[in-house]
Amino acid sequence: MRPDREADFIQSLGPAFLAHLLRRVSDQLVEADQQWHAEAGVLNPPRTSSTLLALDAKGPMSVTQLAGLLRQSHQLVMQWIDALRAAGLVETIRDPKDARRLIVSLTDAGRDQMPALRRTIAAVEQATQAMLAEIAPGLFENLWGLERALRNAPFVDQIRAANQSLPDPSIPQEKD
Repeated sequence: MRPDREADFIQSLGPAFLAHLLRRVSDQLVEADQQWHAEAGVLNPPRTSSTLLALDAKGPMSVTQLAGLLRQSHQLVMQWIDALRAAGLVETIRDPKDARRLIVSLTDAGRDQMPALRRTIAAVEQATQAMLAEIAPGLFENLWGLERALRNAPFVDQIRAANQSLPDPSIPQEKD
């Protein structure tokens, strides 16, 4: 049997590996988006598009504000900013009121990039909607529901509760 036709090991492990599956899907989508960005002449890495869109929509802001707006970690947003700064699309300055804060803003090149970025995003959105309509209607809305549920009730709490219902491994179980 060819490797791509073999049973998927991660699938065989079950729902406990949802994060692994979602990461695989995310990586495939981002890889395709990287290829599309290159073909379309868009300079930013795809994972940074939301950062550019936020700065375009909201104007300059601190890294902390940006991380809060995008609901991503400060560290990850800093990585994105570093990539965008290297591409010449954003610039950073120290906040004159608080030197510990870094203010991020679009450069002229970043503003000039926005029409092309919006066009690439429109094509990605159309392709995504078509794929989801064919393969998994309602998945996008359900994933947003999952994200809200995880914010409202931390998953670790749900894991702890599930663990309480499992048999104690130190107690021998009766066999039928």
